[in-house]
Amino acid sequence: MANNDLSRRGFILNAIAGSTSLASLQNALANPGEGGPQNDADTPVAQSAVGSDLDPHAPFAEFSELPIRSIEPQGSLKAYLEKQRDGITGHLDKTGGFPFDTDGWASPEISDISHNPYAYEQTGYWIDGMIRCGYLLQDDKLVEKATRHTNYVLDHPDKDGYLGPLVLKTKLRWPHVVFFRALFAQWSASGDRRIPSAIKRHFLSSPYPYALGREACSIEAILWTYERDKDPALLNLAHDIYRKFETSFKLNGVSPAAYCDGKPSDAHGVSYNEMAKLGALLYMQTGEKDYLNVSVQAYRKLDAFHMLVDGVNVSSEEMRELTPLESHETCDIADYTWTVGYLLMATGNTDYADKIERACFNAAPGAVTEDFNYLQYFSCPNQVIAAHNTNHNVYFRGDRTMSYATAHIAACCSGNVNRIMPNFASRLWLKDKDNGLVAALYAPSQVKHRVGKQLQEVVVTEKTRYPFSDRIVFTMDMKQDCEFPFTVRIPGWCKSASVMVNNQPLNEALTAGTYVKINRKFHDGDEVVVILPQEVKTSDWPLDGIALERGPLVYSLKIDQDWESTTALMESIVKVVGVYNFTSRYPGLLGRNAYPKSPWNYALDINSENAGSATKVTENEWHEDAPWSSKEPPIQLQVPARRVIGWDLDRPSEITVEGGIDDPGLTPKEYDAKYDDPSWLRKGDFVLTPQLPTESTSGIRLADESELVTLVPYGCAKLRLTIFPRVDRIAGGAHTESESNQKVSLNHQDFN
Repeated sequence: MANNDLSRRGFILNAIAGSTSLASLQNALANPGEGGPQNDADTPVAQSAVGSDLDPHAPFAEFSELPIRSIEPQGSLKAYLEKQRDGITGHLDKTGGFPFDTDGWASPEISDISHNPYAYEQTGYWIDGMIRCGYLLQDDKLVEKATRHTNYVLDHPDKDGYLGPLVLKTKLRWPHVVFFRALFAQWSASGDRRIPSAIKRHFLSSPYPYALGREACSIEAILWTYERDKDPALLNLAHDIYRKFETSFKLNGVSPAAYCDGKPSDAHGVSYNEMAKLGALLYMQTGEKDYLNVSVQAYRKLDAFHMLVDGVNVSSEEMRELTPLESHETCDIADYTWTVGYLLMATGNTDYADKIERACFNAAPGAVTEDFNYLQYFSCPNQVIAAHNTNHNVYFRGDRTMSYATAHIAACCSGNVNRIMPNFASRLWLKDKDNGLVAALYAPSQVKHRVGKQLQEVVVTEKTRYPFSDRIVFTMDMKQDCEFPFTVRIPGWCKSASVMVNNQPLNEALTAGTYVKINRKFHDGDEVVVILPQEVKTSDWPLDGIALERGPLVYSLKIDQDWESTTALMESIVKVVGVYNFTSRYPGLLGRNAYPKSPWNYALDINSENAGSATKVTENEWHEDAPWSSKEPPIQLQVPARRVIGWDLDRPSEITVEGGIDDPGLTPKEYDAKYDDPSWLRKGDFVLTPQLPTESTSGIRLADESELVTLVPYGCAKLRLTIFPRVDRIAGGAHTESESNQKVSLNHQDFN
């Protein structure tokens, strides 16, 4: 395991060690000779937000992105982004500690980590999410906070054109991949022509092998620049890096051959997702289907072996065998949905849109508190407790990575969580090859773009409570009639969709898992209505587990929560976690523990045949500003279930752990050579979510009577049971009536 600088332990330890304004742009517009590249082609040019040239169409892509300012989130989506802005996204420099409290990319070097490049990856995630959130909300202050970093980099290239901190120049250029996405967004919003010119010069005038770890992902920025510049040297460089990726990269489970081998993977989850998109990126520029096939096979492999019920792959650092207790890093929600978005644009396949929605409507809100002030590092479909000593994953087992905090064992998730929903919003609307509009994903929004052969400006407003409702209404606003293709999506889960134009049913067959293109001359005030009936269904999971789904949403048991600040528990945190005794640098370590205060140990008394008839669906009062509320969820299900007496929290005093040994005197290479990624024993007081009981589990019994339990959308449940045992698969006799009606009270003092 110690064969390169990016072994999983070296990666985490490096991360632990690691763990300009709008006015300046206006000045650059007025004074193009000050700083940065010095020729006419490189000066920034302001462009209309509805222009068609800010985001060109890749020659072999089915869809492509619109300029980010063309899209205006509204309703519940806008409320979510505003909570981001007012929470972690807008204040991570104040709440997250190191490295977010440094100058980051807006300085030559973060002085005290010159030996370690990963702080730049972590801050790069944050800057990317922040700048997109700012543009989508039209929030100048948030944009200014992000462009302080991007403009500094653009204004301070090295003599040979290299961009960014010099400490990265010869050491590692993976952080650039992350940071350059913020430049993509800035270009999309402003048309600042310094950006493609500067990125081109960075890659072509500053030779570098791009042969270490995730550096192959540099292909993303190279091809982004090629799409706008058409210099064949850029395409050749992308081909050269991909050939190295095919033949010489040494990351476990991450290579074209590994993606296509049809076997389970043990790759690092983030690395797998980041590098799986490379084939799709090359296909969109070259049309070579062998490239695309690698990316397609990579995601078929995830579906076959590693996909969790909330829509994101297993990634408790590594990908592992699927069980109801496997988790994912919050990083992977961002990286999975970002990569799948490229596959959606490359293929036009609705399956990828369905995947993005499932992850963004379940995993994403499920990994953060409703106010977007705290996040989990590891998040799991089954987590009935989330505190400082409750991580049930083998990696960092027993530590605080499943509690809700602003800072965690590594700062990557604290940065990456900010990208998830801005990326979703920026790809809500796409354009097709005919310059038509594509409602690729569904959420309340408004889009403004020039469409059709005449590039006429139209505005389309999308009103909906989706995914909590099945009705989506699009209203056209235009100064004169306009002929253009308007495309809507029929998700793969919807078997009885309907589409109406001005109250008239669309005269064509509607098939699940397809995009429907409406070619017509539209008039001002025209209305397109899409109805997507959502049916309750079950899904099967390992250990005879069962889950309930309805449309794009997954449902979890409603568990009453007792929240407690961890400030008073700092001594316990230090005792359990050991090395992380620097709250002055990491104030976000002082997060929140969540304890259950209502029963959670239920088995569902339903099956696939009667799930629809046995489930009562209730739509509650709609709160547009709080759709993911745990106290007032917009929709809930009531289903029959039986308590499983004896199925309790696990309370080991000794556990086997991977990761987390503190030996700060060693470099990452020395650390790997000494420890070679060992498992080790940790002693202490731990409280863990238990695995599902089965027919062979001893000491459990079913209660005599069935009762109705309430399930809420996954994203509303910060403590949750999502994959349930089945009543008909649990052995054991029933309790007496008094025992079956007994209520369990869990006091959080038990877990301190």
